[in-house]
Amino acid sequence: RLKELISGVKYIFKGFKVLIANPKLWPWALLPTLINLILLALMLATFFHFLGDIYSWLSAHILQLGIENPTTWYLHILDSILWAINLLFQIIIFLLSLIFVLIISYVLGLIVAAPFNDALSERVELLVTNKELPSYSFKKMIKDLLRTIKMETIKGLVLILIPVLLFVLNIIPIIGGILYVALTFIFGAWDLGFAYADLPMGRKVIPLKNRISFASKNKWGLIGLGAGFIIPFFNLVFAAPMVVAGTLFYCDKHEEDQ
Repeated sequence: RLKELISGVKYIFKGFKVLIANPKLWPWALLPTLINLILLALMLATFFHFLGDIYSWLSAHILQLGIENPTTWYLHILDSILWAINLLFQIIIFLLSLIFVLIISYVLGLIVAAPFNDALSERVELLVTNKELPSYSFKKMIKDLLRTIKMETIKGLVLILIPVLLFVLNIIPIIGGILYVALTFIFGAWDLGFAYADLPMGRKVIPLKNRISFASKNKWGLIGLGAGFIIPFFNLVFAAPMVVAGTLFYCDKHEEDQ
């Protein structure tokens, strides 16, 4: 497992190496990167613009724990505890809202940049296999976009649902928080790795059952491939090298299975 994990991480560096060594790939690499950065900037700007309004609404309608005019020492202590709980709620809601915004920008980035990612992945596969691939027409781009919207919507819902379910682990004393962080990282890394290794499979319209089987068989390698998940905004800034890395990963694993 450790060997597979390390092997997956190495593909990230292979992605950078192949991309830098092939200038013909750069136009397809720059477009999705710019799209992701613009989307992220817009989403964060919108979030922080309305942050004050969100805080005011929460303070007025939800965060009302407290004792008005406490008269004894123990009421003062209780009021301080309730104030701390209010503050904790505010921090949790802020973090959850920020995570939600980042997830939405991540999913939107994958959808909008999908045609360019597919084109980049296609050209990387051509470099690796030396096989002539179908020309990338506008009609095919629209078809791929519709397919990707469907798939990324499903994966986006799963991406939101799983962390929410894992959040329940926090109710377990002491180890709950540790389990939540560890499992969230493992799932997030696996999801990120699979998102890019899945590009060639999606383009070939490989059945979902086979794609899930591939993801299950290579789960530790995919976790290594998606290890950049732990770095904030890694996926948005380095989308292009990850497309290359994911395509190389798929091509090598697919060849091993032949």
